[in-house]
Amino acid sequence: MGIKDQFQDKANELRDQANQAASGARANASERGRREEQERGRRQGGQERDPQRDRGQQGRRTAQDALDDAEGRYQS
Repeated sequence: MGIKDQFQDKANELRDQANQAASGARANASERGRREEQERGRRQGGQERDPQRDRGQQGRRTAQDALDDAEGRYQS
């Protein structure tokens, strides 16, 4: 076995280790994301609400009410 072959084997081994580490990291991140999504779903299930989300909904309702009021004035 020549020097070139030894270096090539070592390079292939390191590449395989890096690929395994990267796929393991992706799997961990995916699992973490699933757990966070489940937790977020439980919180939104009724006990805890996101105040920013509520404000956005309230603002849309207010704008819709104003639009309805304006349409009512012009239709009369």
